[in-house]
Formats: sequence, structure tokens, C-alpha cells
Amino acid sequence: MKGVDARLFSAISAAKLLKLTIKALGGGGTAAPGLLAEYIDPSALRKLAKYYQGSVIVTGTNGKTTTSRLLGNILSVGKISFIHNRAGSNLLRGLVGTLIDNFTFTQKDKNLALLEVDEATLPAATSATNPKIIIFNNLFRDQLDRYGEVDKIRSIWQKAILHLDSSTALVLNSDDHSVAHLASSSRSRAIYFGIEDKNLSLGQLPHASDFTSCIACEGELRFDEVYLSHLGKYRCASCGLVRPKPDVAAEQIFLQEEKGFMAKIRTPKGLLELKVGLPGLYNVYNALAAVSAALALGIGLPVIKKGVEGSLAAFGRTEKISLEDNKNLFIALVKNPAGFNEILRTLFSKKEQKWVLIAINDLIADGRDVSWLWDVDFEVLAGKTKKLWISGIRAADMALRIKYSGINLDTAVEENIEAAIEKAIEKMPVGETLYVLPTYTVMLALKKILAAKGASEQFWED
Repeated sequence: MKGVDARLFSAISAAKLLKLTIKALGGGGTAAPGLLAEYIDPSALRKLAKYYQGSVIVTGTNGKTTTSRLLGNILSVGKISFIHNRAGSNLLRGLVGTLIDNFTFTQKDKNLALLEVDEATLPAATSATNPKIIIFNNLFRDQLDRYGEVDKIRSIWQKAILHLDSSTALVLNSDDHSVAHLASSSRSRAIYFGIEDKNLSLGQLPHASDFTSCIACEGELRFDEVYLSHLGKYRCASCGLVRPKPDVAAEQIFLQEEKGFMAKIRTPKGLLELKVGLPGLYNVYNALAAVSAALALGIGLPVIKKGVEGSLAAFGRTEKISLEDNKNLFIALVKNPAGFNEILRTLFSKKEQKWVLIAINDLIADGRDVSWLWDVDFEVLAGKTKKLWISGIRAADMALRIKYSGINLDTAVEENIEAAIEKAIEKMPVGETLYVLPTYTVMLALKKILAAKGASEQFWED
């Protein structure tokens, strides 16, 4: 193709051939082809990005996949041509692979690139892909062995947006002060989203909150309302830093446990009433981020409403799966204290007892350090489980955490995830749901097990 240099041509050709080979062998090919392309041409991402109409980047600790799925559905409803790393491969290799997957040597139309991007990969992604919008969902403690403390990630983000100008919009969570005040590090215009519903306030900061001091002066932060971890309405007692008023705000929120939520969304274009089948307050934030980005792209409220309300859960993110014998699975990924605590808050807010399986691995994609389990409020499970199965490579650590919670639960430990899931399903009565809370690599293993049984697709086919 005219304009494609020999090195990039070789990288694209080799990656496409490898992808075909992996698919023929039954794999997904979401990472290896991009890795090969990077090896052949280290500048592949920057070169490939020129063939697309800019990018929309979604990053943050929690909610990247769901937010990008929500925005992708809005784009689809609006008939906007785009490509998306939908399978969630969000390191450089995954971004390169996605651009190659959708690249043809007769390419004429320039698509928008919707890219879920790993927190530490953001600098490379922003410098290479000419972002129109960057969504920053939140910043929580996560994978301490890989990322270090949250201040390190925030510093990486600040450097990543330094070179950007007003042609890029930063969509920022106003309730997370570590994210909201990134705007001061860039010339980009800021669009804020947040929650305005005091009825959902926790009253005080949870003990495992990550940011409790001012990002500007390290003074004491005071919270008038706390919605989730350190997210809420805050002000600094020392320097006067305050929460920015959200441009897009959720009001009158009604949470329906695992069924989803209803809310009124105040926007500069008018009021948007949503009924969404994605549960939990964290998904209210994800929806707000997607709505904000869609508005920044000039999409109208009717299209946004249809896109958000028609969105389904991404694989393993509050995903519901029907099994034989009228039994069901509800799978909710857990990977850090903030996310795990909110999952527990969503599922166990009532006295109804549930069948539960918690599975913890410590592979690289999970994070090798599992000490974060001690900051999860498992005490809320008291009296709310009919049976608790514990599985995964670090099942013993999880069982120890439950033991020291001081609550008396009927538990069973089975390290092998396939054996654990089979035993749990067999034991569970007809008509019941097993609530599975896995870390990332357990979730992938579980998807493979379910796909083999015909109960679910592989994640790259989702």
C-alpha cells in the first residue's frame, strides 16, 4: 500500500500471519501478533495510528473494560465507524495488535480508535495515537508489586498529558481528587463527571481508602460525602482545594443489587434518564464516563441513552451465565480492595443468603502480592452465605483471611478452580445462583472451562 514503509509492511504481514495461525490452533491471538509487530518495527504504534482518525483512550484502575464497552455501544448505535481492543488486551502489544487487526492494505476510510489502555502504558499510547479524548476513571491501589504506590501512577499520568493541548479533552472523575486535579498538569480542556446523591454517602471514609490527604499540599482532606473508597465531595482544610463541580452528574440513583441501576444524569445538553443492567455504584461511574466522552464527541442524548441502556456486561465483569438444571453463575472480577469492597457492598447489602465462590491467584496479571486481601471488608459476609467455597493458587491465604475476620461461615477450600466450580454447582440446589468472585487469571481460566462446556464464549469472542 502506498505510504506504508517496508518495515511496517513486514510487521503488519507477520502479525496477521501469526494471528491466523493462532486462531487456527484455537487461540485468541490478542497479544502475540502485536508483540511480534513491535519487535519488527518498534515504531509500529505511531505509524499505524496515522491511518486512523485519532483515538479515544480509556484508562484508570477500575472500570476500563466496562467503560470502553459502554462507549463502544454508543458509537455503534450512532453508526460511528470505530475499532476497539474489545478483548481487553491493553498493553502496547494489544494496542498494536488491534490496529493491525483492523488494518487493510486498501484502507480508505479512517476509523476512530477506541482504546482501553493500561495505566502504565498511557504515556506511549498518548504520544503515538493523537487522542481526541482521554478518560480517567479513578486511581486506586492495585498490583503493588508492578505499579508501586498510587503516587507513582499519578506521576506517570501527569507526564503523559504534559504535551497535550486543547484539541484533547480530559474526561475526569471529579469525585476522585487524585484524578480530578490532573487538569492542572495539561493545557487540555477538562470535562468532569461525578455523583450528586447524598443518600448514597457512606458517611465516613472506609479504612482502606487510598487518598486521604490533599494532592496539592498534603493537608487534611475533609469529606462532606463519601460514595466509594476515597471518592466523594471533598475539600482541603489547608489550601482550599475543592472538588470541581461535575459537568455530567448522576442524581436520584436507585441501585438494584445485581440487576442494575436507574439514575437521572444531568448534562449540559439536558437531563438523561437511564435504566442500566449493570450493577453497582462503580457502574454508575463507568456510565458517567462514557456519557461524558460521547457528549465530547458531539453525540446526541437519544443515541447515548440507547447505547448505554443496551450495553451488556463484559466478560467476567458482573456477567450472568445460565447453566443446565436452571442454575446460574454471576461472575464479578475482583483485583483490589476498592473494587472488592464495592462488589461486596453491591451483592450483600440485604440479609438474603447466597452461594459464593472466591478464587484468588497471584500470577503476574493478578499481582503477586496478595496482602491487599486484608483491606477487604469480608466481615460483611457474616450471616449472608449459605456456603463459601475458596479456590485458586492463594486459596490458603484467602481462607486465613476469612478465619481472622472472626465470622463463622460454612467454608470449603479447593485450590483447583475447575474442581471447585464443579463441586459448588453440584452442591447448589436447582434455581440458585453461584456468585463467583475471581481475580483476573482465575476469570480467564473460568471462561475457558465454561467455553468447553458450551456455557460461554472465550473472552476474545465475547
